[in-house]
Order: sequence, then C-alpha cells, then structure tokens
Amino acid sequence: NDWKAWLILFYSAAGPGTIADILQQGGQKYVSASEANVILCGEPVFTALLSRFVLHEIASKMEYLGGSLIILAAILASI
Repeated sequence: NDWKAWLILFYSAAGPGTIADILQQGGQKYVSASEANVILCGEPVFTALLSRFVLHEIASKMEYLGGSLIILAAILASI
C-alpha cells in the first residue's frame, strides 16, 4: 500500500504541475516579458484570496502589507 500512496502523490504533483508549466510557457509567447512578470508576481495574491474564500483563512497584517506591495508593483510596472 505504501507504493500506492507514493504513486498518487507523484501523479497529483507531476500531472498538474507539468500541464500548468506547459500552458504557462505557451501563454508567455503571446505577451511581453514585463506583462508576464506582472501576472506571475500576482500569483501569491490570488492564492491568498483563494485561501480566504475557500478555506476561510485570515491573513496577518504583514501578509496584507506584502500583498499590497505586490499589487502596487504590478500597477507601477504596467504604467
């Protein structure tokens, strides 16, 4: 049964991770490097928002500050 657990763990990590990586690289062909950077830097913010609404987690003040800085940097980079 131990090998089944490892197989499930490998499949759940490698499958979606590989697909996401391929789609990300394909999408980056169609946007500039700065736009791709802004989108990818926003990933932690989207993850935090998802954890708030799906898992009802509450962020700390430092996490809010960090997310605000990421959003501010994305706005400044897109100007």
